[in-house]
Amino acid sequence: MNRLLLLFFLFYGSICATLAQGPPQPDAKQVDIIYADNLDRDELLGRTRLTGNVHLVQGNTALFCNLAIKNDVTNVVEAYGNVRIIQADSVTIRGDSAIYYGNTRQSKISGRTVTLNDGRSTVKSKRLDYDLNSRIASYRNGGTVEDGKSLLRSREAFYNTSTKLADFYGNVRINSPETDVMADTLRYSTYSKDVYFLSPSKIISKSDQPGVRPDTVDARSGTYNLDNRVSNFVGRSTIKTTKYTITGDTLSYDTPTQIGIARGHVVMVALEDSTRLTGQQGRYNGVTGRTRVWGRPLMERFFPADTLLLRADTLTSLEIRGVRDTTRHLLADGQVQIFRRDFQAVCDSLAYNVSDSTMNFYRKPVLWNTGNQSEADTVIIRLADNRINTMYLLRRAFVVSTDTLGQFNQVKGRKITALFNKEAQIHQVLVEGNGESLYHALNDEQKRMGMNYVQCGRMRMNFDHGAVKKITFLGKQDGVFYPPGEVSADNNMLDGFVWKKELRPTRQSLRNGTVPALTRAAVPLPETPTRQPRRPLREKTKKIR
Repeated sequence: MNRLLLLFFLFYGSICATLAQGPPQPDAKQVDIIYADNLDRDELLGRTRLTGNVHLVQGNTALFCNLAIKNDVTNVVEAYGNVRIIQADSVTIRGDSAIYYGNTRQSKISGRTVTLNDGRSTVKSKRLDYDLNSRIASYRNGGTVEDGKSLLRSREAFYNTSTKLADFYGNVRINSPETDVMADTLRYSTYSKDVYFLSPSKIISKSDQPGVRPDTVDARSGTYNLDNRVSNFVGRSTIKTTKYTITGDTLSYDTPTQIGIARGHVVMVALEDSTRLTGQQGRYNGVTGRTRVWGRPLMERFFPADTLLLRADTLTSLEIRGVRDTTRHLLADGQVQIFRRDFQAVCDSLAYNVSDSTMNFYRKPVLWNTGNQSEADTVIIRLADNRINTMYLLRRAFVVSTDTLGQFNQVKGRKITALFNKEAQIHQVLVEGNGESLYHALNDEQKRMGMNYVQCGRMRMNFDHGAVKKITFLGKQDGVFYPPGEVSADNNMLDGFVWKKELRPTRQSLRNGTVPALTRAAVPLPETPTRQPRRPLREKTKKIR
């Protein structure tokens, strides 16, 4: 009876072992014994015990250990002590103990440190599973993959020794001499050194300079090469350098050359001067210090009391590196618009020295400040304490201001310098060369007194809350005073005057990307008829006060 029970349990155990290892492979062979110091076979149980320098073989796979128990019925081998499994002389696994399923050619190796080496990488864990058919090694309780100079850690991993691809899951970390990578899930090729991101990930490029913040990349999907350190990301990604952050729907970055290219809803932030650039495409070169954004980009520079908005077809930021310091310049090209609470402007080309707060406007610039309109061939403005301080109008300069009655006071000349007070209002205008002025005189009750027209080589005009307070003529002058009844549309404008209110940008128009008709000819005011030649000055001259 005991013998029958023994046979039953032996048969039942063999069935369970067979089911555990799955159906036998079509080319599965019996595990053969090559050598052992001692051999003890139990014919009743169908088991063979081998000790001392054990060497077993199945096809191109060899197993070495100190002690092995081989089940001839299930074709399963239990191995203990200095276990080595070698497949086709290309993959070597070492551990303290192992179970080898001959029918399915699967192995489970355990030990203080289990290692798998395929000549290119080394996998380490306390427990390692290896399928000799698929050539996939896996661990599920923490381990590492060492690849030359790089070390990869994770909670789980599946490494294909044939394709050299490894999938990592759970708290993944890659450490290399130049780069650290952190992710929850990623794939890595030990052959090409490409990292494939499958979840939110962070790349940290190490810096050789002490105290310098390293470049970092936050991405969701894409690739990064540990050798050449070039990354290509699909999905919202961000590069963070010492001076900029760059975000885009697609992103590529070459760490050695510090060249980054972003496409789709691009956002670039200059950390040193609180400036943000947005557009459809952008390119950053950290070596040359050149940043370019296009696709109707918008620049926002944040000041304590206000925000400067600038929109154009293309925005380019340049770092001019001197011996002692570095200055940053912004170039804007094509349909340029600027809005700040204290002034607004349009032109077709702009150069902005961010470091000294100087702006140069070119190609049909027009600027507005409260009720004033200024234009010239070239306009330069300087900011001081974050407020407009001085404006220079060079060649064909023209300034228009409105008074309380909506009348247009005008001054023109070869060069005009305008000074502003702390409330960002014009308080003095200096005209040099071919000066002409036309202003409407009002009494203390804001009633019309008449209109003065003056020609003078140089003149200075002082303003009080936008109204002309005093005019000083520096040289010989000619002028005409028109009483209120003689002021008409025929004589109340200087040659070249056009009120361009429809071009004046607003905060909303810049944020929406609305483009004014900068290229169309400005249309005179509807009530203004075709200009007639002005009467000679000497024909009606009065004393100018």
